[in-house]
Amino acid sequence: METLMPPTEGQIKQTIQDLQKRLADPLINQKINRPVKEGYSESINVLAQHRITYDGIDQLTTLQGRAIAVLAVDYVKGECSKEVLLGVKLKQPNR
Repeated sequence: METLMPPTEGQIKQTIQDLQKRLADPLINQKINRPVKEGYSESINVLAQHRITYDGIDQLTTLQGRAIAVLAVDYVKGECSKEVLLGVKLKQPNR
Protein backbone atom coordinates (compact mmCIF):
# COMPACT_ATOMS: atom_id res chain seq x y z
CA MET A 1 0.00 0.00 0.00
CA GLU A 2 1.30 3.43 -0.95
CA THR A 3 2.12 5.73 1.94
CA LEU A 4 0.65 9.17 1.38
CA MET A 5 2.04 12.40 2.72
CA PRO A 6 0.26 15.73 3.11
CA PRO A 7 0.64 17.74 -0.11
CA THR A 8 3.11 20.59 -0.41
CA GLU A 9 1.92 24.13 -1.04
CA GLY A 10 2.82 23.73 -4.71
CA GLN A 11 0.87 20.49 -4.96
CA ILE A 12 -2.17 22.13 -3.36
CA LYS A 13 -1.99 25.02 -5.85
CA GLN A 14 -1.73 22.58 -8.75
CA THR A 15 -4.67 20.55 -7.43
CA ILE A 16 -6.77 23.72 -7.14
CA GLN A 17 -5.96 24.46 -10.80
CA ASP A 18 -6.93 20.91 -11.73
CA LEU A 19 -10.22 21.27 -9.84
CA GLN A 20 -10.89 24.54 -11.67
CA LYS A 21 -10.35 22.71 -14.97
CA ARG A 22 -12.87 20.07 -13.91
CA LEU A 23 -15.33 22.86 -13.05
CA ALA A 24 -14.80 24.34 -16.54
CA ASP A 25 -16.04 21.13 -18.19
CA PRO A 26 -19.43 21.94 -19.79
CA LEU A 27 -20.86 18.64 -18.51
CA ILE A 28 -20.50 19.81 -14.91
CA ASN A 29 -23.29 22.35 -15.47
CA GLN A 30 -25.78 19.63 -16.31
CA LYS A 31 -28.37 19.11 -13.56
CA ILE A 32 -27.32 15.48 -13.14
CA ASN A 33 -23.77 16.64 -12.21
CA ARG A 34 -24.82 19.30 -9.68
CA PRO A 35 -23.53 17.21 -6.74
CA VAL A 36 -20.08 16.93 -8.34
CA LYS A 37 -20.01 20.67 -9.02
CA GLU A 38 -21.00 21.36 -5.42
CA GLY A 39 -18.32 19.02 -4.09
CA TYR A 40 -15.54 20.33 -6.31
CA SER A 41 -16.47 23.95 -5.56
CA GLU A 42 -16.22 23.25 -1.83
CA SER A 43 -13.00 21.28 -2.41
CA ILE A 44 -11.35 24.41 -3.78
CA ASN A 45 -12.31 26.22 -0.56
CA VAL A 46 -11.01 23.33 1.55
CA LEU A 47 -7.66 23.33 -0.25
CA ALA A 48 -7.31 27.13 -0.26
CA GLN A 49 -7.93 27.18 3.51
CA HIS A 50 -5.78 24.09 4.19
CA ARG A 51 -8.76 22.76 6.12
CA ILE A 52 -8.11 19.59 8.10
CA THR A 53 -11.52 19.29 9.79
CA TYR A 54 -14.89 18.43 8.33
CA ASP A 55 -16.53 21.54 9.81
CA GLY A 56 -19.08 23.07 7.47
CA ILE A 57 -19.24 20.16 5.05
CA ASP A 58 -22.62 19.17 6.47
CA GLN A 59 -23.96 22.44 5.05
CA LEU A 60 -23.66 21.10 1.51
CA THR A 61 -26.98 19.99 0.09
CA THR A 62 -26.03 16.74 -1.66
CA LEU A 63 -24.59 13.51 -0.32
CA GLN A 64 -22.11 13.22 -3.19
CA GLY A 65 -21.05 16.85 -2.74
CA ARG A 66 -20.34 16.20 0.94
CA ALA A 67 -18.42 13.03 0.09
CA ILE A 68 -16.21 14.88 -2.41
CA ALA A 69 -15.52 17.65 0.13
CA VAL A 70 -14.53 15.00 2.69
CA LEU A 71 -12.07 13.62 0.12
CA ALA A 72 -10.59 17.12 -0.18
CA VAL A 73 -10.05 17.32 3.60
CA ASP A 74 -8.51 13.86 3.53
CA TYR A 75 -6.24 14.98 0.67
CA VAL A 76 -5.01 17.97 2.72
CA LYS A 77 -4.31 15.61 5.63
CA GLY A 78 -2.39 13.21 3.37
CA GLU A 79 -5.02 10.46 3.62
CA CYS A 80 -6.33 10.59 0.05
CA SER A 81 -4.51 10.81 -3.26
CA LYS A 82 -4.98 13.60 -5.78
CA GLU A 83 -6.09 11.00 -8.31
CA VAL A 84 -8.95 9.83 -6.10
CA LEU A 85 -10.07 13.43 -5.43
CA LEU A 86 -10.03 14.33 -9.12
CA GLY A 87 -11.37 10.99 -10.29
CA VAL A 88 -15.09 11.54 -9.75
CA LYS A 89 -16.82 10.77 -13.04
CA LEU A 90 -19.27 13.15 -14.65
CA LYS A 91 -22.52 11.65 -15.84
CA GLN A 92 -23.88 12.07 -19.34
CA PRO A 93 -27.38 13.57 -19.38
CA ASN A 94 -30.16 11.49 -20.92
CA ARG A 95 -31.13 12.89 -24.25
